[in-house]
Amino acid sequence: MKSYYQILFLLPILTFTPDGSLFAQNTKDEVEKSISRDAMPANALSQINQFWNEEKKADFYRQSNGEMISYEAKLDWNGYRYSIEFDAIGSLINVEQLIDIQELPEALRNTITEEIDKQYTRFKFTRIQRQFSASEEDENDEILENVLEEDFDDLKIRYEIEVDAQNKKELGSFELLFDENGNLIQKRKIVRRSLDNIW
Repeated sequence: MKSYYQILFLLPILTFTPDGSLFAQNTKDEVEKSISRDAMPANALSQINQFWNEEKKADFYRQSNGEMISYEAKLDWNGYRYSIEFDAIGSLINVEQLIDIQELPEALRNTITEEIDKQYTRFKFTRIQRQFSASEEDENDEILENVLEEDFDDLKIRYEIEVDAQNKKELGSFELLFDENGNLIQKRKIVRRSLDNIW
């Protein structure tokens, strides 16, 4: 997610893809603001400090989505850019790893590309993240440890894909969420301040 862009929030809309499958579509009103390390929830900092001390560079953000507040720590680890998201009280929500499209397994990459191609007549990838979350709610505290140890067996893996795209009805930036098999789960329209330089 990029700093200081604003998105419009509506209730989720159930939408059918061209092959008849069902997914949730919505937009969101999200504002991301840079904050100091000390402004992070204490519980979130406690988890981060277990592996990332204050001398190491990290960026911290507060996100608002309507009445929903969350916090993020963004840092570089083992050659990847990570975003670690916490709720308002500092409980871990998920961990996202910034990757390149070519890092996806070929079969998964083809499935995702084919689905996006069905949605739009023209598109380009702008951001791809591998998202790790707990398979069970009571395992949230173990997400970060499992990711750092590259132990993904007990984690739910999804892919958050951002594209600039257009079809006959829409032009803009979109965030699409896929499961580990390439099934489209959710589509969000990102309302940016300007579409002048979308291509």
